[in-house]
Amino acid sequence: MNTDELIEAVMKWGREHKIDNPVMQALKVNEEVGEIATEITHNRLHGDGMIDALGDSLVTIIILADILGYDPRKCLQEAYDVIAKRKGETVDGCFVKEQ
Repeated sequence: MNTDELIEAVMKWGREHKIDNPVMQALKVNEEVGEIATEITHNRLHGDGMIDALGDSLVTIIILADILGYDPRKCLQEAYDVIAKRKGETVDGCFVKEQ
């Protein structure tokens, strides 16, 4: 499957499973992102746990965007268009935008 097909399949899955509560889905996003943090803090940067945590986070965000009536591709494009023009510097491996 290509990326567009995957996004459509995830949104379809969410609809078929009647996932439609934005508050509960936002909590699910937070839970899955927390799993990424757990993997990082335990220095498990490469492996099945991280792949699962990243994938689950993406799925929950795609479903949340769909619940709210947003196309996740458009959200990503708009965010990229902003950061592509952003100026700043990288400090300790983290980009700090210019004020």
